[in-house]
Amino acid sequence: MFSEYFSPVKFEIIDYVNKLDNNQLGSKLKINGRDNLNSFESLDIVIFSVNEYRFNSAIQKSFNANKDFRKKLYSLYYGNWDLNIYDFGDLENGNLVSDTQFALSKILEFFSKNKILVITIGGSQNLLFDIYSSLKVTLQKINLVSVDNKIDFSNNNESFLHKIIMDENNKLANFSNIGYQKHLTSVPENKLLDKMYFESINLGKIKSNIAEAEPVLRDSDIVSFNINSVKAGELNNAHQYPNGLSSYELCSLSRFSGLSSRVNIVSYFENWDLSIMNSLLAESTWYVIDGYATRINENPLNDSNDFIYYHIELDNYKFKFYRSKLSDRWWVEFLNDEIISIEKDIISCTFDDYNNCKNSVIPERILTRLKNKIT
Repeated sequence: MFSEYFSPVKFEIIDYVNKLDNNQLGSKLKINGRDNLNSFESLDIVIFSVNEYRFNSAIQKSFNANKDFRKKLYSLYYGNWDLNIYDFGDLENGNLVSDTQFALSKILEFFSKNKILVITIGGSQNLLFDIYSSLKVTLQKINLVSVDNKIDFSNNNESFLHKIIMDENNKLANFSNIGYQKHLTSVPENKLLDKMYFESINLGKIKSNIAEAEPVLRDSDIVSFNINSVKAGELNNAHQYPNGLSSYELCSLSRFSGLSSRVNIVSYFENWDLSIMNSLLAESTWYVIDGYATRINENPLNDSNDFIYYHIELDNYKFKFYRSKLSDRWWVEFLNDEIISIEKDIISCTFDDYNNCKNSVIPERILTRLKNKIT
């Protein structure tokens, strides 16, 4: 299945892998071109590369994962994991961009139905609309997180977010941006974000406390990373943005993404063939896998014995906080039935959010969600 959509990993890469230590990643995962895939049922994670950049003819960009990326990924050492991982190779570009979009959407739809985490490397961020569309079959509500130095909310047909919002069968429940820079974001974009009660964590807040991003990623279904979110100095000045995430922060956010029991798809966009960039993407991919390997599936509504509860009433709002005995993670539930929709809404949060509420301050993340729920 899907063999017509993928090019197997090149022989020279397979030859390189065969010379690796038995404890390195390339020796542990299964690779299209070397290993037969008899069943999808046993798979935990699939990885494949994308080289579709034809949305804008003015941008000349290309990504050949076999040139450098796979060697860097395969050479990393396997963690303390018990996972079945398959590298499908390269998603082939269709004759038209729309052919690539169709193939990508169908592939991701299948993996989502089978609860297999997908990691994609490469391609234009415009593909994010097709990734979102692939989950509409299996999910009633979709939370999307974009790690980007800009908020892609411009009112033109090229913006993935504009396309999603204008979608006739819109299933976007929440959009969050992590790492945006204020000087790269227009006032109208910020106002539109606020008007729609979408969430954002600017670069300064991430620098101050990266743990603020973990609850946002924990509640997401799709996580998109734009390589422009990483500061130029970390990438041998590969792009024009001097400020941004450090390589450490990108890997930390990647691990948070893997940790989330909800995340279906993690994608890295807008990269090209550059050695240091491939090294960082390989390490980021490793940290997604490492996060996945340590996932704890816990639900505050179902696993009552595994949680400690704290009730707070503030400004006529009633909150119920949950702290996990297993992971020490936090959630909060809104209890005001008279103004909140009947459906229970539990969101991920932090200990600091609980502390702020206890000290009579409703945190911004909770306030935004609260506004979104008031009828």
